[in-house]
Amino acid sequence: MRLLDQRDWGLITAFLAGSSLALPILAPLAVGSMIALAIHKLRHARRRQAIAGITIPPPIRAPDATTLHGVARRFRTTVSSLIDASPVLLEHAVIKDRRGAVLLRRTESAPFLLDTFDRGPVLVTGITRVVVTNVLARRMRVRRGDPRLEKMGVPSDLAVTGELEIASVAPDGPGLAVTGVLEDEAVAELAFHRDGGQIPVMRGRVGAPVLVEDRRMIAAAL
Repeated sequence: MRLLDQRDWGLITAFLAGSSLALPILAPLAVGSMIALAIHKLRHARRRQAIAGITIPPPIRAPDATTLHGVARRFRTTVSSLIDASPVLLEHAVIKDRRGAVLLRRTESAPFLLDTFDRGPVLVTGITRVVVTNVLARRMRVRRGDPRLEKMGVPSDLAVTGELEIASVAPDGPGLAVTGVLEDEAVAELAFHRDGGQIPVMRGRVGAPVLVEDRRMIAAAL
């Protein structure tokens, strides 16, 4: 008999409880088996509602990608930050466990214009990732019931506890280094300002996201 199976625990409990009616000496054993069964169910339920962290490698730069430097400007709209609901262009939120493994990750972004220092504006859109640095990121502890978890879409019965790391890019903020593949596209909203709306575009795709990082950190590393 597999003693770790819930059905087997139930059969043992029923047997001992029935036997205790005839032999009172078996009553403590019946109570003990019922307590063990309850503990086993609680542990199983906790494991089922918790999630395990995974190690996520850093995003890979596309082979033909170009790095441009500039300031992010609003294009169509913005998204709301998890921190204070302020308008941002891009926000990357990660929850990590005590070992640094990733429990949950969420990226919210809106297309934005990169006002470059050495050429005209470039439209950044598609799949975009923030290269997290101490300058861009804010860190805070979260646990089950935190309203920020609810905003991330985490169910209330899911056991999530760890460090929330949020990196945001605000409009007209500090200088950025943006890496992606440049292609010319026609953008309808820009047709009134440019010939046919043609503009260089960095469009992130699956496996080749646009990488956004703080330009000051790159300068410090050189």
